[in-house]
Amino acid sequence: MRLWPSPFLEPRGFPDISERAQPSYPLASRAGVEERLSRILFSAATVLLSVLFSSHTKGTQKERPAAPVQPIPFSHRTHARLGLACLTCHVMPEPGWDMTYPEEAKCMDCHGTIKTESPAILKLAEYYKGRKRVPWVQIYKVPDYVLFSHKAHYRAAMIACEACHGPVAERDVIVEEKSTAMAACVDCHHEKGAPVRCNYCHNPNP
Repeated sequence: MRLWPSPFLEPRGFPDISERAQPSYPLASRAGVEERLSRILFSAATVLLSVLFSSHTKGTQKERPAAPVQPIPFSHRTHARLGLACLTCHVMPEPGWDMTYPEEAKCMDCHGTIKTESPAILKLAEYYKGRKRVPWVQIYKVPDYVLFSHKAHYRAAMIACEACHGPVAERDVIVEEKSTAMAACVDCHHEKGAPVRCNYCHNPNP
């Protein structure tokens, strides 16, 4: 009777467990041993990956990319000073995976009478009248195989927007100021006491 799932994992000098040499204590089932061993190996692999990714990120810091050219200039700082909160413009529809860009009609609620002669607002009005979406350039992205829920982070965990996006309310132009690499996420999960299991964030069927 073999207790180990592979001969490569069997320690040297393991006592003979046979019908001729039965121990006086009860033996754990093979399934139980395999399950415990799998948990140990999985935990060790998770810690090792976290250390490797953290070391790689710290050793390969590079400058943030330049701000992309947006179709319409937009200052979050100006709008935040007027009292607009993140969720005023960025709606979180159910089931809460994504935050959306504001509808052009929502923008025109104000800009139908404010700065109507501005070239930027005139361009916005063209999108609105043509029933077209403004092709904003997305700044923060995660791969498709990553399961990231804004609802889980913002509402359930009560993590502020600036924790992942930086001080947006202070910016006239948005660039990627916070890392969305795996190491940054794992470090944050460790800090918050959140799970770091692979299948907790990674889609097994992307």
